[in-house]
Amino acid sequence: MKIAGIIFLILGALAILFPFIAGLSYNFILAYLIIIGGAAHFWWAWRPSVHGKLHHLLLALLYFAGGIALLVFPMIGLLSFAIILGVSFLAQGIVQLALALSSDRLQGSGKGMLVFSGLLGLLAGLFILIGLPSSATWAVGTLAGVNLLIFGASLMAMDKALSNTTGD
Repeated sequence: MKIAGIIFLILGALAILFPFIAGLSYNFILAYLIIIGGAAHFWWAWRPSVHGKLHHLLLALLYFAGGIALLVFPMIGLLSFAIILGVSFLAQGIVQLALALSSDRLQGSGKGMLVFSGLLGLLAGLFILIGLPSSATWAVGTLAGVNLLIFGASLMAMDKALSNTTGD
């Protein structure tokens, strides 16, 4: 687990240092996965006992077109990811603020942290959306890098905790 943690920490740092390349990498990975999904639908359409062959063929064509579009026009993919991230952060912020302000059961630091998190979500969402299209060049890769760093750190912490309990 320690080696995996180190690898994820390095990948996270690289993604933060080179967010555009990291974002493009995610775009290309998604494009290839979509194309593989298209191939699966195409293969499924030619199985002898499958109903809805036309349905599978149409889905295969759509998947192929979408995957190829992401490969040929990667900035459209990054822009789409950035819009989804921005809208998601806005929605998260609104829901957290609504929950914090409407709940009588939340008090003290719990309510304060929820308000703080909601405000950060709103700010992050607005920051990404207002900065479009240029924010698409850094938002996806930077957030992926932060995620990889946190995951790597959690793997390192789990490794340390497990080695302490087993006496290693």
